[in-house]
Amino acid sequence: MNPELRELIAELRNGLEADRPATLAWAQINEGARADKILSGLPQPVRQLLKTADGILAGAFDLPAVADIGDIQYYIEQMPAFTGVADEPAEWLVFGTLNDEPLLIRRDTGVIWYFPAETTDEWFTRELFLDVAPDLDSFLAYYVFGAGYGEVGFDDEWWGFLDERGLTTPGDDDEEPTD
Repeated sequence: MNPELRELIAELRNGLEADRPATLAWAQINEGARADKILSGLPQPVRQLLKTADGILAGAFDLPAVADIGDIQYYIEQMPAFTGVADEPAEWLVFGTLNDEPLLIRRDTGVIWYFPAETTDEWFTRELFLDVAPDLDSFLAYYVFGAGYGEVGFDDEWWGFLDERGLTTPGDDDEEPTD
């Protein structure tokens, strides 16, 4: 994880803690997990995230702690056939959810995938499964902690929290991730 992102996560954690318990319903960024508690089979970017924050609730995003990441792997079994995920489940990891819909990282490339919510249909009935970011750092910086949250989230408390900190307007270094 790049140092700027690690620093941003620490700053946001401190901002949330200053307003606790008012923020607990819509956001929480836990302290990082000890390295010996993080499963060795996780992709390196996910391991680095868990060392920085052992669980993140950020509005519509829920990125679970080490103790809970195994509990969301059932999504892999429910993936539509056209995605190919069920054909090679060992290549994928569900690292979190967006509005209770799976966010996946491809273990071999680090690319982040999701089901865009262009309709109100359930995620498993949609016909789009897209790569949304080339790596976890850019996904986190843009969508979870930046201007991209407005594209995938809601105008909610998390968006307001980001806006108060000047994170909702893309800057030169905060552009939508591309492959």
